[in-house]
Amino acid sequence: MSDLLNCAQFGILLADYLDGTLAAGERDALLRHRDSCPECAMLAEDAEAALALMERVAEADPPPVLCAQILAATTGSWTLKLRSGGVRGWINRTFAPVLQPRVVMGVLLTAMSVAILLLGPLLHGDPRQNAAPLQADLSPARVWNALDNRTNRIVDRALHGYESMRLVYEVRTQLEDWRLQWQGEEEATADLPASERGRP
Repeated sequence: MSDLLNCAQFGILLADYLDGTLAAGERDALLRHRDSCPECAMLAEDAEAALALMERVAEADPPPVLCAQILAATTGSWTLKLRSGGVRGWINRTFAPVLQPRVVMGVLLTAMSVAILLLGPLLHGDPRQNAAPLQADLSPARVWNALDNRTNRIVDRALHGYESMRLVYEVRTQLEDWRLQWQGEEEATADLPASERGRP
């Protein structure tokens, strides 16, 4: 890596720097850029402060009521369909193992990926040049690699989204706990006699 980083490269390497996984040369280049760029120095300072806050905050468990509401909202209607009688109930019970959200999502993502792989060359560039995919493009190894790469990117995006939502939930939970604690202290102070309020 070159000795000079731009701000975009700094932003990309900042997470690895905070995790302590950067190589020595990259770390030195990042620190030189941080020392020379005030905006990136502020970004690094904010990221370090956020990381320190996340390490201090205890991991929050979701309230049991929330878990029960999510389960009821996602599985309740399906349970009613399985209990229904007649042909519709029989069809629902027969296909229940296949119609699980994971299976349906996997089949849809696979079909979408194959469609993109097959139709992608037709949708870009000169239609006369890309009238049909080349035989090399349809080789099983190349199709599998492309499908695997796309699947990994989709999974990475989903995991990143989940981690982001989890962080927001943890921060909101901690803020709510602090608000309730502060409110409790205010109420306790209000209940004290006037003569004791001024004491430390």
